[in-house]
Amino acid sequence: MREWGATLAIVAPAFLLFTGLLYEQRVIPSESMVPTLEVGDRVAVAKFAFGYGRYSLPLSIGRYLPLGDGRFFPSTPERGDVVVFEHTHSDRVMIKRVVGLPGDTVQMINEELVINGQPVQAEFVRTVRYIPDRTDVIDTAHEWRETIGEKSWLTHRGLRGHPVDDTVLFVVPEGHMFL
Repeated sequence: MREWGATLAIVAPAFLLFTGLLYEQRVIPSESMVPTLEVGDRVAVAKFAFGYGRYSLPLSIGRYLPLGDGRFFPSTPERGDVVVFEHTHSDRVMIKRVVGLPGDTVQMINEELVINGQPVQAEFVRTVRYIPDRTDVIDTAHEWRETIGEKSWLTHRGLRGHPVDDTVLFVVPEGHMFL
């Protein structure tokens, strides 16, 4: 019994340190990253990828601390990176792909992504049919390959009930990312 206690006394703090400061497991909650990440996929998130800040602390305690918004060992995500962040208004953890950088303007016009007034190159790949769990409803979407700079990825647009046209112009403030 003492051996179990000693093992637990070593493993539990090591696990908490590892998940609190280095990596954290997350489950994909929505269809927004399909087909790259499917609903229910589990991902290991590197908490140090863009530096350590108050929101890197475990159990979301950072939002309650009177610390500044600075980061230790900061780096900036690039367009196309997948990032994890806490939504500022709902406290939900979001997993999204970076499409805009500080100073960019980002719009969706007629189902077309427009960055800084330039449409993003996209080629139609195929039509995809989904049968969501616990229903007999079939949703369809169009799969596109979008290219921004040297990077390209597959995206889905046009799921029924998911509007994809927002002609409002978003300006990304300095020090922020449009995700």
